[in-house]
Amino acid sequence: MHRRTTVLLLSTVLTALPGPLALADDGGNSSSGQVVLPGVPERLSAQQACTAFKGRAASDAPWTRRALGLDQVWTLSQGRGVTVAVVGTGVSDGPAVLAGRVDAVGDAGDDCVGRGTFQAGLVAGAATPGQGFSGVAPQARILAVRGTGVRGEPDPARLAAGVRAAAERGAGVITVTAPLDGADKAVRAALAVAAAKDSLVVAPAAADSVPPSTSGETPAKPAPAPPKGVLAVLDTGPQGTRPETAPPYTRADLTAPGDALVGPGPVDGGKWTGSGSSLAAAVTAGTAALVRSYHPELKAAQVRERLLRTAYPADLPALDPYGAVAGAEAPAPDAAAARPDPVRPASPPDAASARNTALLVTAGAAGTALLVAFLAAALPRGRARGWRPGRLDPRGTRGEGGTA
Repeated sequence: MHRRTTVLLLSTVLTALPGPLALADDGGNSSSGQVVLPGVPERLSAQQACTAFKGRAASDAPWTRRALGLDQVWTLSQGRGVTVAVVGTGVSDGPAVLAGRVDAVGDAGDDCVGRGTFQAGLVAGAATPGQGFSGVAPQARILAVRGTGVRGEPDPARLAAGVRAAAERGAGVITVTAPLDGADKAVRAALAVAAAKDSLVVAPAAADSVPPSTSGETPAKPAPAPPKGVLAVLDTGPQGTRPETAPPYTRADLTAPGDALVGPGPVDGGKWTGSGSSLAAAVTAGTAALVRSYHPELKAAQVRERLLRTAYPADLPALDPYGAVAGAEAPAPDAAAARPDPVRPASPPDAASARNTALLVTAGAAGTALLVAFLAAALPRGRARGWRPGRLDPRGTRGEGGTA
């Protein structure tokens, strides 16, 4: 049965999204037996201080661990040897789940907002004693790259430059914090570098939230169409669907868990919650790291194809980490050119062919009738003379086997 339809964990305690998430807690941190996790911010205003709250401890495993079958896939791969670049607000190595496994380009080792650290935790957070949380690829390394302003301000030029920098630094997988515009020349140039360096780029298909200026009665504009070759991912929740109010998109290749996720903040070991397609992209990037670790012979384009081919079939395929790692090999991207032409059904016969066929059938039927008539006359005579050949009489005619 489809794993995504059987997920019940947390379904009774989820609050409205986005916002805090209530988790059962064995330590009884609240009067209701639940701990409410804070929501990780996307960006900070000029008046807001950098995120300093430590989050809250949570011992339960997030719903994604079961929904994605991570315990099964970890027996095969945990992402060792693969570097995943997180291009966004920066990544702090302060959380224990990321300690010692974060490299940074420039000042990206500082995460004032916390969003990039949260994404990195989804990709590669390690398991720690007493907590059920773990990233998808807990043995992968993280490369922190600045893709926004320090306070999370959107910056398309910096995002494109971040993709280029990540590829040049050798990241096998690159995930970004905002949708990429396929019509942007700087984005296309950065992706050309990524392709040359064999880096798989995973991007959100939609914004994480509707900008305040477009909220209310004015419909939000869909995110731009992603560039060719980028794996565009859309977020879904524990029930495998998106809220009706989720930000619109133009095109997506894949869906992955992205709502009500649990991950680390930039300070200490507490947990936060977050929602959005950029988080689904981070989950998918972690899965790509699992695949690249288990199948080091595959190129980036083949990994992309593999993630799509092994996904659960739906209107938009749903990510399946175990299938991606352990499933059948995906063909190379240019394999389609080598495939034989599909077998085509035979064309209906024309009038001449039909006429010739009818004549052959008629002739065959007539021959069969003559043969039956001959046998009907000859068989009794042969039986009467004991099947002996007849003799010619003096007049030159064959008798019936008696004397002339």
